[in-house]
Amino acid sequence: MVCRLLASCAQFAGIEIDLLYARLHTAVVPEDLDISSVSTLRNVDEQTVRSLNGCRVTDSILKIVQQAGTDQEAFRTTLRAIKLWAKRRGVYSNVAGFLGGVNWAILVARLFQFYPTSKPSMALCRFFKIFSQWRWPTPVMLKPIERESLGFAVWDGSSSARDARHLMPLITPAYPAMNSSYSVSHSTLSIMMEEFGIAAQLCSELLMNPVVDWARLFEQYPFFTAYKNYLQVEVIADTSEDFRAWSGYTHSKMRLLVREIQDHVVVRPWPDEIIPPEDYIPEGCAEKDGRHRLFYFIGVKKKAGVKQVSLQEPVKVFKQEVLSWQHRKASMELRVRPCKASELPLWVHKAYSRTSSGGEEQQQDDDQEAATVNGKAPLEEEEEAAAAAAVENIAAQSSPGSPESARKRKREEEEVQT
Repeated sequence: MVCRLLASCAQFAGIEIDLLYARLHTAVVPEDLDISSVSTLRNVDEQTVRSLNGCRVTDSILKIVQQAGTDQEAFRTTLRAIKLWAKRRGVYSNVAGFLGGVNWAILVARLFQFYPTSKPSMALCRFFKIFSQWRWPTPVMLKPIERESLGFAVWDGSSSARDARHLMPLITPAYPAMNSSYSVSHSTLSIMMEEFGIAAQLCSELLMNPVVDWARLFEQYPFFTAYKNYLQVEVIADTSEDFRAWSGYTHSKMRLLVREIQDHVVVRPWPDEIIPPEDYIPEGCAEKDGRHRLFYFIGVKKKAGVKQVSLQEPVKVFKQEVLSWQHRKASMELRVRPCKASELPLWVHKAYSRTSSGGEEQQQDDDQEAATVNGKAPLEEEEEAAAAAAVENIAAQSSPGSPESARKRKREEEEVQT
């Protein structure tokens, strides 16, 4: 007999919560159900496997970290700091082709397998040192891939042509093993490797100083001053319900635009939506039109040696893909146009500062699987507060000392081997 765990959407404290659907081969769901057990997956479909694997992967990561002899608080502190760094640098979003919460948790867990007793301050530096030199697409795995007899496909980069094309494989530790970072593109991988390198160099410099100024590591990426030209993507709908559906679908397709244009230009997407102020008047209008809208921006610049480039064709392909959505209504619009940095209005810079620095009006992160290392989904403000506390904790552990203390930290940093 089949027992169904129904999917639904609810709100708690104004935050939307999606409950995933799972269908188990049992008459009643027991209170002591062990979701981590492989037997739970017997006679279930792939949709149920994906739904259950969120919890199963989280439990497996925490168990692996504990087995390594790592202090759980050290792991959480380091992970929170890494996630805060990723948000500030604009590389936190699985949907946009970067990494989400589970991805970062796998990387930090792998770090602690190398250095199980490392303090968060040193773990942070070792993290950037190791992964700035990682030879992708060598996969990051926390344990050997399990091959059970239940018939589910597992990730296999050696025999699967599809899996072999993955650029930055981060393999989930729970059966069936999957690549949790399949959405990474050549452009986003290049951006993350560049950011890893910058952070590794900065950590090396910080460790040489008696006073470690960790605030430098968490400086916001200057996205709207880093490029002279941008692609502006505007998503529009008439009603709030239509807008929620349309903006969500469009966001899930943004990485396709990056892939379409990355062969023509150097590209860097900003993963967060930019929401205009309430008094925003659309271009060409004399007053507010009452419609719902948001913006996404992608920084672009010519590749070395290229004199002229046109993005009309790749943008056309992207728009055709998105506008062909079967649930799209006539009032759901998508506009893509180039714009210069000098043309950006002041409200764009203000909205960008809020979304990237964790301000009071920051939107809930698009990646719903993020922040699951403790089996919960904390509110965005609580997550920011926890991350800030983690940074303070790291700073306290690396308090000012003598030049000899700095040299000791440098010697520890040089012990890192990739």
